[in-house]
Amino acid sequence: FRGQCKLIRYGFRQGGMPGFGLRRMLIDEHGNEKGLLKHGEKKSIQTDRVLLVPGPSEEVEIVRSIYRMFIKEGKTEAEIAKILNGRGILTDLGRKWNRGTILQVLSNEKYIGNNVYNRTSFKLKQEHVRNPPEKWVRKDGAFEAIVDSRDFGTVQGILLERSRKFTDQEMLDKLK
Repeated sequence: FRGQCKLIRYGFRQGGMPGFGLRRMLIDEHGNEKGLLKHGEKKSIQTDRVLLVPGPSEEVEIVRSIYRMFIKEGKTEAEIAKILNGRGILTDLGRKWNRGTILQVLSNEKYIGNNVYNRTSFKLKQEHVRNPPEKWVRKDGAFEAIVDSRDFGTVQGILLERSRKFTDQEMLDKLK
């Protein structure tokens, strides 16, 4: 685990899908780019590392438009998914968009260039556990952002406010 944390702190990607609008770049031990990894491809040399880089400009623009629709137009995740599906745009997995896939784009820090690891833990024969933010291993600015950090912060504020639980008195005051 300590070795994985060290790699994360240097900004290297541990694994998983890059996400819509991003790609995995293979680099050698000296930091030289060796090429993009395709879906399912793995690095073959132990000293090679993987970084996330912006994907095709069309995908990057779609990610930015998702943020614009959410912030400036006040559209919900379901409305944004319907718009993208109506345009025939598929996710990075070749599927139709849904509320969850839009929420993933809106809430994942990799779109602002941050690498975050250890959000959840899993031990054999036990349940997944969500770790508190102070246990997360993170590297801010690990790779090039494709979304402005202010826009990301605005989205997080909207999502947090939307999920806020009101007291009975606050509900009654709002109804008045």
